[in-house]
Amino acid sequence: MLNSRLRKSGPWFQVLLALALGVIAASGGLVYVRTRLTSLRYELGRRVAQEHSLSLEVERLRVEAAALAAPERIEPRARTLGLTYPRPEQVVALGADGHTLSHVAAGKP
Repeated sequence: MLNSRLRKSGPWFQVLLALALGVIAASGGLVYVRTRLTSLRYELGRRVAQEHSLSLEVERLRVEAAALAAPERIEPRARTLGLTYPRPEQVVALGADGHTLSHVAAGKP
């Protein structure tokens, strides 16, 4: 009975049915996109906060590295270990090719 009524209703019913299904599908797609967008915004906020905390950590580590590399800290520690500055005859310079050696104090090329 229902099938015969649909056949008699004409092509407008099928057009309206297709249009309604299209609107429902588009609404579902819109809901998905909006949900995904909100999720990505939250993720972006978390990433920005993480970047900020990591940049603070990098800056803290740079300050710490500079403090550890300071000559005022290294020289007394080296002396306690028995290290001294090299004598002039102990200084050797490498050439540009990395193989040629020259003694700086002796003045030999």
